[in-house]
Amino acid sequence: MDKKMKSRLPPFTEALMNHTKEKQFPFDTPGHHGGAFYNLTEEGKAFTRFYGNAMFAADVSDSGNDPGDPSSHEGAAGAAEKLAAETFGADRAWFVLHGTSVSNRICCQALLSENDLVLLDRNSHKSVYQGALLQCGAIPVFLDSLRLKSGIIGGIDKRSLSEKHLRKEAARLVSESKNRKRPYRLAVVQLATYDGFMSDAKYIIMKLRNLCDYILFDAAWAGYEQFLSLTESLSPLTLVLTDKDPGLLVTQSVHKQLAGFSQTSQILKKDSHLRGKKRYLPDDVLDNAFLMNISTSPYFPFFSALEMNAFLHRKYGHALWQDATRFAVELRKKILTSCRSVAPLLPRIIDGRPWETYSTEEILSAPRFWQYGEKGNEKEHFSHTRIDPCKILLTTNRKGRPYPAMLLSLYLQKRNITPEKCGLHTLLFLIQPGDQEEKAEALVSALMDFENNAWHRPVLEILPKLSGNYNMTVAELGRQIENFLEEENASRLENSIFSLHRREMACSGRKATESFVRGDRKLLPLSRLKGKTALECAMIYPPGICAVTAGEKWTQDDISYFLFMEKYMNRYPDFAPEIIGLHKKETTKGEKLFAWVRTKEKPRV
Repeated sequence: MDKKMKSRLPPFTEALMNHTKEKQFPFDTPGHHGGAFYNLTEEGKAFTRFYGNAMFAADVSDSGNDPGDPSSHEGAAGAAEKLAAETFGADRAWFVLHGTSVSNRICCQALLSENDLVLLDRNSHKSVYQGALLQCGAIPVFLDSLRLKSGIIGGIDKRSLSEKHLRKEAARLVSESKNRKRPYRLAVVQLATYDGFMSDAKYIIMKLRNLCDYILFDAAWAGYEQFLSLTESLSPLTLVLTDKDPGLLVTQSVHKQLAGFSQTSQILKKDSHLRGKKRYLPDDVLDNAFLMNISTSPYFPFFSALEMNAFLHRKYGHALWQDATRFAVELRKKILTSCRSVAPLLPRIIDGRPWETYSTEEILSAPRFWQYGEKGNEKEHFSHTRIDPCKILLTTNRKGRPYPAMLLSLYLQKRNITPEKCGLHTLLFLIQPGDQEEKAEALVSALMDFENNAWHRPVLEILPKLSGNYNMTVAELGRQIENFLEEENASRLENSIFSLHRREMACSGRKATESFVRGDRKLLPLSRLKGKTALECAMIYPPGICAVTAGEKWTQDDISYFLFMEKYMNRYPDFAPEIIGLHKKETTKGEKLFAWVRTKEKPRV
């Protein structure tokens, strides 16, 4: 690399590159010493050739002074985190090399202690449940979530944000909280849902500012909103805050749609408006939680990738994301005009005209093209959310020919097209800078081929690797699975488990975890779970949202949903989703699901 280019790079990355170019005589960790260990054998040489020398040369110990210790927040590492804070509009940034699951747990551990009240978006990722409830022992009040047909995850239901209702709930659970100005230490809100809805952070803050000290915006599925004129106003980090507002923490999965290696994440802290107040979270307290959760042997290229992400966004972010969004709009238009069996989630008619008939520039400039809901109550329920322009959610339950999305997903994967996730009737495709027209053409071509060609051909010809013996056409299999889903009332069951009116906490998540660890547990089949206290969080993955959390009592709705999943995985093992928190056992009647529950049922503690 020439000197001119190297001088344009950010400090940590430049220091790491300089370090790898010098002859090293390491007597420290890591033990492969720049790949030397591997290169003692032919097999090891094949390994280092595949990954390249730079990967091994850049894997260095933090024992030396150059480029320094990434966990110290000093020197080049500190400059990198400062760059990220400035780029994203925060007061401070922490780089986390173990994913946003760890970032979320760090934030919860920094703010919550046992019996603190936490206001929890029911859409929250399992890591939030683990950090707030299982590890910290906080007491949750859940915010109801909007669920569309097909189980599509919307934002928070506006009706659950009533200050009067939330104060009443706080007083019911912790009587002394009624005397507190702000009864909740923390509220956790999904800034962007897995299915592509973005919340308006300004609206959320306005509704919760009198109730909580801090809000954690889990932006694992976002991070680029402030670089788009279309979504900039939704970002919590672009807001001007006063001492009447809560402090803000924002976690971002930099590896999801930003420019980062897998597992790279960052915590952004914006709370200088609270400095000097009792509710202020000192940086040292957050750093203490950070140090409890990170490795003392960081992989330096991960840290460098986080710095480069901030550097690129600072210089080019707006232009890069504007181009990516234009690509996403054009791809949606192609799907709408070329395909009959799938459709992107959008408001189909805008002022009497189909969405796709408007110019791309007009679509990019006006929020009404991204507002879900056609009219009346539906539109009002979603007025504080917006469809994420950089996530294309395709639905497969169109009138006339509904079919399970997994059927299409498997076909696309056979053609080397990998959706991010697949629900009963939805597939998610992520769009980001760097996507080329070739990708769009490949996807549209595959979608058209599926409905015009593959749909009518034998399953064993189109999907030869399926484990089941499906002696029928793809269309016949699709109808068969769809009939099964309708008979089981799958959509109703999926929506019912996230309804809050019947949730009952028997004990805190922390108490449930302690019972699990010390042996106060028994493993029961689904049919015997009603009224029993769950010791693990049960969920479908993806998206990793807890259907039942540790400490909650199993309800008939929960049991009915997982009984349906049990039947699904036995009848169509190639199509059923992954289940976490329930355990499979082989029986004479196929695989059955079991759950750990508390042996001794006690009053709530």
